[in-house]
Order: sequence, then structure tokens, then C-alpha cells
Amino acid sequence: MFLGDYVILLGMKQLKHIFGSEPRVKIMRLFLFNDVTPYDIDEVAKRARITKPVARKEINILYKVGFLKKKQYTKEIILKPLKKSKESRMSKKKVAGWMMNENFALINPLRTLLIESPLVSTKDLISRFKGIGQVKMIVLSGIFMRDNMRLVDILIVGNKLKKKVIDKTVKNIEAEIGKEIRYALFEEKDFMYRMDMYDKLLRDVFDYKHHKVLDKFKINL
Repeated sequence: MFLGDYVILLGMKQLKHIFGSEPRVKIMRLFLFNDVTPYDIDEVAKRARITKPVARKEINILYKVGFLKKKQYTKEIILKPLKKSKESRMSKKKVAGWMMNENFALINPLRTLLIESPLVSTKDLISRFKGIGQVKMIVLSGIFMRDNMRLVDILIVGNKLKKKVIDKTVKNIEAEIGKEIRYALFEEKDFMYRMDMYDKLLRDVFDYKHHKVLDKFKINL
């Protein structure tokens, strides 16, 4: 059995022991998912939800072993509004960053282990979304099915859903897998109405490959 076949049994805690630290796994996934995109230290720290000192330490390690290479690039930045204006201004500047080294010898096995194998476990995902309301259904689509053409990656249906809590949970998952997650929330009544109306977004989930993490409706979709 190839190494990547075991990843479904591994969570972030196990992966951090293999690779040295949880932040390192986050950064590696960030660059593997975005293999032609450069990031500076600020962007890496923000996307991985870690401090800049930790990000710099891990980047230096990954650069020394050859996983990353240095890259100068132009970055858009937001400037403070002028005193007489409330609108933010955009500008561009040259920054020093890093991007994935496509010639690194272990890129393919690392991609298999960290990207092409299951990104999250069902048990872990249900645990993460506890306390977000009366959840009736959680469905994975899009990125979790290796399909970048879908409109959403996570669909959540329930009652009294807590959007702020869900948003925070999703951002934590984004930081771990290294990719932005598109999610949709529906109250139960609205979900049923949209299903009857053959809603485009819902059909984009259920007419293509998807995985029901939780399904209390038990209806054939």
C-alpha cells in the first residue's frame, strides 16, 4: 500500500508528528494547493492562521530543504483613505516571497499524501461543527471531491444556525488544508423549498460527486 493510502487514518495531530509541526503541514498544503502562486510572510501567516515568527521559522526550514524557492513579485496593497475620502485606495509594490519549487524531488509523494488523499475525516468534521445550531445535513462537494468546477465545497442545512461560529470553523479548516473554502448555509424550511424548485446551487451539489457527512433527512437526493 502506498503511503498516501494511509492518510485517511491521519488527522492534523498525526501529520504534525510526521512533518515536525502543525504549522509546517499548513504551509506545505498552502503551497501545494497554490503551486504557481507566490506568497510573502504576511500572506502565509494570515492564510495559515499562525504568527509571523512561526511562519518565518517554518518557511526557512522548507526553503533549506528545497521545497520552497524565493520569488520577487508584485503585490496589491490597501492604502488608508485620504482625510477627505472614506474610500480605501489600492496600490502595488514589489515584495520578497516564496513559491513551491516544482523541481523538488518529493513533490509528487507529498502531493499524494497531503492533497490528493482525503483532506478531512468525517468524524473530525462532525466534531468541528458541534454547537453551530440544530444541524440536519452536512455535505462535502467541490474541493473535497477534487472538483474545482462546483459552486460550493461545504453545504450545511439546519435550524438556528450560527453563522459567525460556522465562519470561524471554516476559516480554521481553510488554514489547515491551505485552500479557500466556499460554503452555503440553509435553514431547513428554505432548503426544502429550494429542493422543490430545483435550485441551481443545490443541483450543482447533488447532481455531481458529493459526500454526505451527516444526513438526518434520509431522502434520496
